[in-house]
Amino acid sequence: MTGSGPNLFGIVGSILLLLIILELVRRKYLRERYSLIWIATGTIFSLLAIRAGLLNKISYWLGFTIPSNALFFFGILFLLFIVLGLSVITSQLAEKNKILTQEVVLLKKRVSDLEDSQSTREDKTPERI
Repeated sequence: MTGSGPNLFGIVGSILLLLIILELVRRKYLRERYSLIWIATGTIFSLLAIRAGLLNKISYWLGFTIPSNALFFFGILFLLFIVLGLSVITSQLAEKNKILTQEVVLLKKRVSDLEDSQSTREDKTPERI
């Protein structure tokens, strides 16, 4: 009976994770593009929680002596991929931000030049009486 407690906890936790992800997507806090990896993760957790022997088999095939070591290994690998993906996104956004900043500076310069040329035209125009 002690083995069903962690199993039930895993099932409830993975279902809760899936519900939270779906709610974040529904409220538009999480874009669909990024939600796919989290939905896949929740599905894998659900599968491992429902089929408890599956983690043991995977651990044995990969040479892990304890199934929790395999779980930690895959968790760290998952987090590494998440960090790498976020680094790529951050780099792309930094480049876009740089380009937008340069465009804003050019537009400000153009507006300033137009305002200066307008004011010099008004100064040169004689007043009508």
